[in-house]
Amino acid sequence: MLFMLLFLLPYSKKQNPITFKNCAENRFNLDEFEPFSRLLERDLSLNPTLAPLYRRFGNSFWENLELWVMPPNVVKHIVDNSWVLSPIYGLIKANACIPYAPIDWREPYKDKSLFDFWKNHIRNLSEKLLKGKWLVPFVSKRYLSLFDISSAEGIVKFEYYRKEAKVKNPQKHYAYTLRYIAEKNIDLFQLHRINFYDYKVHEVVDKEKEKLVILKSEGKYEL
Repeated sequence: MLFMLLFLLPYSKKQNPITFKNCAENRFNLDEFEPFSRLLERDLSLNPTLAPLYRRFGNSFWENLELWVMPPNVVKHIVDNSWVLSPIYGLIKANACIPYAPIDWREPYKDKSLFDFWKNHIRNLSEKLLKGKWLVPFVSKRYLSLFDISSAEGIVKFEYYRKEAKVKNPQKHYAYTLRYIAEKNIDLFQLHRINFYDYKVHEVVDKEKEKLVILKSEGKYEL
C-alpha cells in the first residue's frame, strides 16, 4: 500500500519586501479559513503588493530550499504535498501570493494570540487534512501541537548528527531533506536513500505510528 507523505513547513517572520507583477491572488487555499484570513490580512499586512510565499519568506529554511530554481515538476510535488503554517492564513500553499506581513504568532487577535486563535481551527480540520497520510513536520513540537496528529497514519521525524553531536537548529537540514525527497520522489519506504552533502541515513527507527530517520555526517561540510 502506498502512503502519501504530507509535509508541514515553517513560517518565517523574516520576510522580503519584494513585489512580483504577475503574481496571482491564490492565497486563500482553504475555504474554511478564508473568512478569517481575509480579515487578518487586511489588518496585519504592511504592504498590499504581492509575492510568492517561497520568495517572500526569508528564514534559513526557505533561503536554503531555493524553490525558485527547482524544475516545475519538483515545485509541483512540494506544493501539492505540503502546507505552510502562517499566523495570518493558518495553513497556506508554498506558491501562494501574499503581501508583506512580518508578524509574530504572539500577535494578539480577539483577546488571544494568533497561535491560540488558529489552534482551535487547525485542530478541527486535522482529520480532513491528515487522514490517510504520514505527516512529516519540519517544524518544532510547539507548532506541531496545533494539530491533532492522531488523525494521521503516522509521523516521520528527522534527527541530524554532525561528528556525533546532534544538530540543534536543523532548518537548513530540513530544507535539504525536503529537496532530496521531492527531486528523487522518495516515498515512505525509501527514506533510507536520503543523502545530501555528506549526510547519510544511519538508521530508520520504526515505532508504533512513527518513523525516526537518523542522519549522520562526518562534518566535511559546514551547513
